[in-house]
Amino acid sequence: MLPPHPNGLQPSLFLASSDNHEPRMNSDQIRESPAESASSWPAIDAAAQLKLENQKAEDGYYEQSVTRGRSSANRISLLDIARERVDIISEQMHLLPNEYLEELKGRLRAMLEGNGSSQQRDEFMVLQRLVQRRSDLTAETLIKAHRVQLEIVVAIKSGIQFFLHQSMNLSQTALIEVFVYKRCRNIACQSQLPAEDCLCEICTNRKGFCSLCMCVICNKFDFEVNTCRWIGCDSCAHWTHTDCAIRDKQVGTGASPVNGLGSAEMQFRCRACNRTSELLGWVNDVFQHCAPMWDKESFLRELTVVSKIFRLSENTRGRQLFWKSEELIEKLKGGVAETTACRSILSFLQGKSCILLSIATAPSRNDA
Repeated sequence: MLPPHPNGLQPSLFLASSDNHEPRMNSDQIRESPAESASSWPAIDAAAQLKLENQKAEDGYYEQSVTRGRSSANRISLLDIARERVDIISEQMHLLPNEYLEELKGRLRAMLEGNGSSQQRDEFMVLQRLVQRRSDLTAETLIKAHRVQLEIVVAIKSGIQFFLHQSMNLSQTALIEVFVYKRCRNIACQSQLPAEDCLCEICTNRKGFCSLCMCVICNKFDFEVNTCRWIGCDSCAHWTHTDCAIRDKQVGTGASPVNGLGSAEMQFRCRACNRTSELLGWVNDVFQHCAPMWDKESFLRELTVVSKIFRLSENTRGRQLFWKSEELIEKLKGGVAETTACRSILSFLQGKSCILLSIATAPSRNDA
């Protein structure tokens, strides 16, 4: 399968967009998006959580620091929003000026940007822990929430600062669905969960998981498209970060499905369905469709991914692809234009595709 589109559409729909927009490039410009931090529901570090649980006095200290922005008795803090009843806070927020509400959101954004002190991180952990363990925050009670109040609790629970951004235009209902794991937290996807009514164990048991845009292994999403850094399962259409698959040993050698000929080839085993997909044809598809759009930096990253995958290949075709990737990486670093590298790798892969086709169509012993 080709790489996923961030809004959950099928790959064939984004490689040739029908809205006349330019295809999205595989570049770090994507990371300038206000949803940059929208990669995961941040799990509270176990050691830090234990420390906070066991040191009540320290908890009190952080709670005091979270409330330091309160200027008067009739103004509320992030801590109030995290721990007090929805209807009470909602009534108070309706009486506050918009400037103060924006200031509250700004404080939380500063915590989520990740550039603050360890104290800021601890303050956020306190807020998140309070929100996550509340049983009264349901779809029924959150209907009564003030709009800014809802944005704040969703951002606290998810750890995604985009829910605080001015351009975020999700409806009240959609925000509630994100909070209760009924809608994908990826602002570019927003699929109802479980996505496409998938009944697999992962989609059924992982709260908030979306098979259209999230990695089966790390449970995170990003906005990378037109890339080898995502592997799609040919059988169940779930997605996995290539780095996660390599690290988790889901990429390895296996018997070739083409007439059983040749030595073991590089394959990806999907954790969702436990079936395998061959990787040489996948690399060929991605490069044929996407390589002409890549800039030099993107080309280097993609060739590096291919090199990682086929480094341990045991058959001739896989080893040759590894060597070709290493060769082009050095040439690009030496000043060769990406257009030249593109022609070289596409010509190489086209030759390998012809070999694969001839093997697949050759008569077997049983045909005689």
